[in-house]
Amino acid sequence: CVFHWSQAVWRKIQELGLAVTYMRREATHRYLKQLMALPFLPPQDIPAAFQQLRERANTDLLQSLVVYIERQWLEHRMFQPASWTVYRQIVRTNNDVEGIYI
Repeated sequence: CVFHWSQAVWRKIQELGLAVTYMRREATHRYLKQLMALPFLPPQDIPAAFQQLRERANTDLLQSLVVYIERQWLEHRMFQPASWTVYRQIVRTNNDVEGIYI
């Protein structure tokens, strides 16, 4: 679910103390939004796009964030990009399942 993926990344942004910079600096805001948009790419394109973003991480905090994303979401055996991409998917969240009453 892209919502939960973005929420996990956002929590890491907050944990690292990047939330204020995200709100105040346009360049940081744009960069972090690009990281959070990775699930909208085809799974085979995610590693290359991530690598380009990783190369642009120009502070220790941004580097810590990309290390987190790489370890947790690109290299983790359970969370490979194919499992969290929403590219060409009609339903991009699991909230529709949570709302069904039988």
